[in-house]
Amino acid sequence: MIEAYKNFFRGFADFLGRSTRPDFWWVWIMNTILSIPLYITYFQAVFTEEEVADPIASVGILSFYIIFYLVIFIPSIALRVRRLRDAGFHWAFIFLAFAPMGGFILLVLLAMPTKEATSQ
Repeated sequence: MIEAYKNFFRGFADFLGRSTRPDFWWVWIMNTILSIPLYITYFQAVFTEEEVADPIASVGILSFYIIFYLVIFIPSIALRVRRLRDAGFHWAFIFLAFAPMGGFILLVLLAMPTKEATSQ
């Protein structure tokens, strides 16, 4: 799992290679595990039962959250493109994420097994 996450950052701008299913899903799980505490902390800071939430804490937590997602943004796109290529699909299928229900379809495509002879 740690090795897959290291490879995730090593190939941060590699849009031409291929990524296996385990490489993709270990990174997806790790990013989800790292995101959950950020979500929880941010929403606790912003949506409290008090009348006024702490604005300094909210901005600080939001800043950390934004930095985290800026760091993983390009590597995540590159990983999805490599995974689509490994599954035998064209990289442009990544734009399905912008269509209604497209994110679910993209997730299914990313879960497909590796195709041995792909030229995309």
